[in-house]
Amino acid sequence: MWGALWFTSPERLLPLLRQSLAPQGVPAFSHAPAVPGSYGIQGMYGAGFSGRQLWIHRWACTPEDWAGLLEQHGFMNIDARVLEAPDPENVGTLIVRARAPH
Repeated sequence: MWGALWFTSPERLLPLLRQSLAPQGVPAFSHAPAVPGSYGIQGMYGAGFSGRQLWIHRWACTPEDWAGLLEQHGFMNIDARVLEAPDPENVGTLIVRARAPH
């Protein structure tokens, strides 16, 4: 899913996600991989460079960072990786999957 886990602070969202999942529930999400050298919170203009000012924050993490954040919040069996695009000139997809504790 593109959305909540890219545009909400992991420190705020992951505890809520863990709390709301059934035992052994599986959170899974995807988003574009972080631009190399640009990790963590990033600001962007929601409407591009024209029109009304709209600021959006997103959290661009490496697979290793996502795995660490999920583990820190009690998730297990974490698989976080970038699936390369069929054409190496295109952007791949970061995919993350984990399991809630018992």
